[in-house]
Amino acid sequence: MSTTIIFLLVLTALVFVHELGHFLAARLFKIRVDEFAIGFPPRIFSFLWGKTRYAINMLPLGGYVKIYGEGPDDERTPDSILSKNRWQQGIVLVAGVTFNVIFAWLLLSFSLFLGTKASYNAMPKDIVHDPVLTVIMVSPGSPAEKAGLKSGDEILLITNAEVLLATSTLSVESAQKAIASAKNKVTFNVRQFSATSTTDDGYVVRQIVATPAEGLVPGKKAVGISMDMVATVKAGFFESFYYGARQTYHLTYNVATGLYEFLKNVVTGQASLQQVSGPVGIAGAVGESAKIGFASLLVMAAVISANLAVINMVPFPALDGGRLVVVIIEGILRRELNPKIIQWVNAIGFILLITLMIVVTVKDVSTLFN
Repeated sequence: MSTTIIFLLVLTALVFVHELGHFLAARLFKIRVDEFAIGFPPRIFSFLWGKTRYAINMLPLGGYVKIYGEGPDDERTPDSILSKNRWQQGIVLVAGVTFNVIFAWLLLSFSLFLGTKASYNAMPKDIVHDPVLTVIMVSPGSPAEKAGLKSGDEILLITNAEVLLATSTLSVESAQKAIASAKNKVTFNVRQFSATSTTDDGYVVRQIVATPAEGLVPGKKAVGISMDMVATVKAGFFESFYYGARQTYHLTYNVATGLYEFLKNVVTGQASLQQVSGPVGIAGAVGESAKIGFASLLVMAAVISANLAVINMVPFPALDGGRLVVVIIEGILRRELNPKIIQWVNAIGFILLITLMIVVTVKDVSTLFN
């Protein structure tokens, strides 16, 4: 199955779950939903069931539920969202991100039941097996990237001509010390996934030579990688839901703190587009995960689901977080804000988001061809 098809299937599932949250919360409070759509128009297929039209649209990058009362010309009827209490409106708005977090939990739990990879130190020792020193991240433009090291590489051996580390002597600390003390080059023997590999598991063993440089890490030489001891994790059916919940908490927290740091860098002018991926970049990551295995694909889908949840709660116009801010302000003022002004602000926010997505997509495509 091609990378594009897998990506669209994953994205459709995540969008469906998000919009289902809004839909079910609205129906819980007897709010009319005029349309439940996956994708954006033009419409491919639709049918009417009750008062709701269910639709599949041509542009697959998103979806929406059309809740009665959100339109500028909608009347205040008993089944309008405007006739409901502020706390009910708030629940409808946060239901989408809540479902994304729940979905991430289910995906991570199932991946743990099937058997997946996770940090050795982050999981209970009774469910982790065969820890291996693994490259977690490679800094763009670093000596490691130029040499060919990739995220996910399993390090089998490191030598700097004076120290040789292998098997039981390999750890994050010993590897960092060997790299920092290297007088010249550092040689890595790694087990690396390759799409062109002829082996059954798709991995090949490669020897990669990198030259440590100053400035990547304060006070010492480095090649531009972060490492961790990664192990195979497999849990029983019921305990996988417990450990999946723990992983979901840490994942969501890390996504939120990472987004906060990025937004802070935007304000201070230190942010870079290299820190952001659009549909093309995400599709590539999904495709690589699918090649490694189904459990790996589930983990990647969970990461994207958590990202969607956190990003949607940013208090920005057109996002759920921005709309929630309006509800909170109206609750404090005890009156409604001008709906036409809100509509214009949301429209401007939506245009800015689409513009950002286009810019990031262009960056991803140029990176792909470069």
